[in-house]
Amino acid sequence: MSDRDRRYSNRGPRSTSQRGDPRRSRSGPSRIRGGGGRGHPRVFLRNGTIVYLLDILQHGGVDKAGHSWNPICQVMEVPSFNLYEVSLNKQKIQELKLQQKIQVTGREDSPLGRPNKKLKYDQLTHASLQTIGLVLEQYVLENEERFIKFINNVGPITIKRHYLEVLPGVGKKLMNEILENRHRKLFENFEELHTRVPGFKPKEVFVKRIIEELEDEELKHYLFVKRRRPEDRSSGGTPRPRDGSRDGGRRTSRNDSLRKRY
Repeated sequence: MSDRDRRYSNRGPRSTSQRGDPRRSRSGPSRIRGGGGRGHPRVFLRNGTIVYLLDILQHGGVDKAGHSWNPICQVMEVPSFNLYEVSLNKQKIQELKLQQKIQVTGREDSPLGRPNKKLKYDQLTHASLQTIGLVLEQYVLENEERFIKFINNVGPITIKRHYLEVLPGVGKKLMNEILENRHRKLFENFEELHTRVPGFKPKEVFVKRIIEELEDEELKHYLFVKRRRPEDRSSGGTPRPRDGSRDGGRRTSRNDSLRKRY
């Protein structure tokens, strides 16, 4: 045995506490971690996160160890509007109802278990597709101030196009009407906005736009849905524009800053 091997054998392997457990050095709010199965990256939901219940599937998940079915649900996180499949606490299912707002706590008595994976819009069940419109209407009305702030502060994308034109049904004429009224006096609520600009229906427009952003993963501008493009997922470096142009990175940064403001 060499001197090096002898020293190592006498010392023995270092314990977890000596090496430093990376989990102990993690700072910030606690998170519920799940997923990580084949084909699905791990997903996280921070404690305190608010989700809306879209659908309950009582026999949707398979417990391979226990050879039984586990209940799962489909939820929408706010304010990012990301969609998740989450395990459910079997003992709490009777307390749940669709459209319910639930706060993630990570406690054993919580109705929500671990998140299994993120979902795409086309992976939602028929019930979820029916519920999501109602949930979005509820959220938009409950967070009227957020969307009024968007109308009062949003600016142009380029010299020829304004962010208001990204909204469904808003063309040059309606955009100019909104901007002219905004210049005279900022809007205070949806009712006043609709009264001063009769052609603009705030609740319907915002709900429709959010659904468009959930449906289409190739939009140039995301106003409300927090979505990471594939080229943004790598660490470091400037994101590569999808269309090969030099200003693609700047457009992405502008979208990110827009979402942070609204």
